[in-house]
Amino acid sequence: MNKIRYFSAIILGIILTTFQLSCVDDCEENFDITGGIITSELDLGDCFSDVGALDPQYIINDSTAFQALGILPINTPECVGTTLPEIDFNTHTLLGLYADGTCNVGFDRIVNRDDDLKKYIYTVSVNACGMCESLRFSMNWVIVPKLPDDYTVEFIVE
Repeated sequence: MNKIRYFSAIILGIILTTFQLSCVDDCEENFDITGGIITSELDLGDCFSDVGALDPQYIINDSTAFQALGILPINTPECVGTTLPEIDFNTHTLLGLYADGTCNVGFDRIVNRDDDLKKYIYTVSVNACGMCESLRFSMNWVIVPKLPDDYTVEFIVE
């Protein structure tokens, strides 16, 4: 009877491991897709943290608002003197949308322009795989063409 339980436990372990690995393999290829009118993603690099960004959604139209975010360089020797990336706010707007997921996670970012409703629609889809508890998050910073003055932004996390 103990041998049956032992072999059952081994088989169950193999099945769970196979399921977890196949899930990771299935979604890794689809991670971090961008689309729509996104000009580029804003990668703050290793010297900056999103810790200063406390709101779940951001529409940044000028450098004063960008500097006021409170995103400070990490206090390490290799990051001394590091500055935030330059953005031409005359022609672009910076959007941020917080999303999180557990384990192996990626974020698909799409911004569409709806001229009839006079709005940008920013959608972040969270793709998570694996069976662990670690939390990963992103502010999903993207640069888009300048938001017209009479437009709004609709934020969606799926």
